[in-house]
Amino acid sequence: MFTEIGPGVYSVAHRFVDGKNGIVFGTRRAVAIDVCNYPDEGEAMATFICDHGFPADRVILTHGHGDHVLGGPVFAGGEVFAHVQTPAVMRRLLPRWGEHTGEGQDTATGRALWPTITFAGEARIDLGGKTLTIFSTPGHSEDSVCVYLEEDRVLFAGDTAVTGIVPAIGEGDGRQLEQSLARLMTLDIETLVAGHGPVLQGKAIVSEWLEWLHGYLTGVRAHVRQVFSENPRASNEVVDGVEFEYFIGERLAVDQFNMPRRHRNTVLKIIMEERETA
Repeated sequence: MFTEIGPGVYSVAHRFVDGKNGIVFGTRRAVAIDVCNYPDEGEAMATFICDHGFPADRVILTHGHGDHVLGGPVFAGGEVFAHVQTPAVMRRLLPRWGEHTGEGQDTATGRALWPTITFAGEARIDLGGKTLTIFSTPGHSEDSVCVYLEEDRVLFAGDTAVTGIVPAIGEGDGRQLEQSLARLMTLDIETLVAGHGPVLQGKAIVSEWLEWLHGYLTGVRAHVRQVFSENPRASNEVVDGVEFEYFIGERLAVDQFNMPRRHRNTVLKIIMEERETA
């Protein structure tokens, strides 16, 4: 579950769609980055922090979706940093998440880890020898943020940059996500910890992957615009024409995590955005 990716820096694997969270230890404090989907996973994170001699009392949330906040009851009472829009996102989506999982609206909302400190734009946290910059990267969701560990050049990307699935924008905005990915492409990143998928290490590997994510979204959008320019009433043929094999190929396994459906959902979202601006 815990993999050291740098001195005092860990990725934390969890069960939901090959999820990845993080833990960073400084000389004075420690922080968890997201808290998984299930309470036992959050408890394991807290135990890991305590076993290293630190209190489990500081968390950064990359956004307010259930699989990033529902494992956190054990961290309640501590400092929980999140974007200023995260509480509203949680209030809107957690009841639906509870219905989807079968645990009920009240249970999901009640066991979520709620922010105690919110910010807009950018924030910095000094743990002692480890400095984290938290900055807004909307697109996957309106409240999405990334966390950049300056000394080790590690990016905890939440779901802004995923490595095991296609970009998801069902509750967000694909145009914003394209802009956020373009911003990430300007950073000096040696290690990428995505919200879902394997950890990537090596600046060239990370850069190439971010370029592909950005190119995937802009490529789909360009295709949709071309079809609409030729036939403004086009509908099903737009979706059918954005072929998985062409836009994704062997980048992602077709038989994993319902990838064709995820691709189709992303295409449908981009189609909706283009119709709104037509």
